[in-house]
Amino acid sequence: MDLTKIEFNGKQRKVIFHGDCQEMRNVCQAMCCREWEVGISAEEFASGRYEAEVLCALTDKTCLEVSRSCINRRYRLSKREDRSCVYLEESHCRIYEERPRTCRDFLCQGGWRLASVFPVTSASSGQKPPLLSKEIFMEHVTEDMTFVLHPLLKLHTVFYLKPRQEIIFVKEMVGACGKFNTRDSFDFPQLDDSRIMALIELFGRKEPLEKIYRSYCEQDTAILTLKEFYEILWLLNKHNILLDSRNFKGMLGGIGAIG
Repeated sequence: MDLTKIEFNGKQRKVIFHGDCQEMRNVCQAMCCREWEVGISAEEFASGRYEAEVLCALTDKTCLEVSRSCINRRYRLSKREDRSCVYLEESHCRIYEERPRTCRDFLCQGGWRLASVFPVTSASSGQKPPLLSKEIFMEHVTEDMTFVLHPLLKLHTVFYLKPRQEIIFVKEMVGACGKFNTRDSFDFPQLDDSRIMALIELFGRKEPLEKIYRSYCEQDTAILTLKEFYEILWLLNKHNILLDSRNFKGMLGGIGAIG
């Protein structure tokens, strides 16, 4: 192994590989095949060449919808219980010469973050930006920003389970095969189900955050500090209920980051 082809960047917390896949595999041990989902096209799935699964993009569960026209239907190579690809043998791909296009197109020379298994991508790569942590979100959100309700998502209701400090969002996407839910931690005892829904409905006005917060304070006796308001905003953005109006370009791909 030529160690000059491996660069450690402590400031950016990443390892950069300057060699090709075959050269670097002894170091990375095929990391991209151990954690990632390898998506394949509908055509690749229909070919029967691959051991693959059909999933619902909303629930991450097996798709039971008969219609193949569902916009949330996706395909991936099957995975083992340890999340590794079924075609991975030790650190080698059993079908390397016939691997799907996703695998053929993937390059990791941009570097691998030490804090995760996600590769570093450039802003021009066309991939959606990662979800911002709450801390970074709070640093960048400003009162003149405008967040709006996701136009392709219908929020049916919320359930705030106060004893468990948990919230459940019951949603439905346009073109989807039914309702689904997502859940998260939530600790705002001054709120209840109806107050949370009323707060969310304020974003239908398409007004800057400063006006939304002022409207909330005028109509509800449950006190939320501005910091708490922004924390709830981050959570609703995380669950794709609210979108930064500047990120409509990528809204069909999921949650966008501020900036």
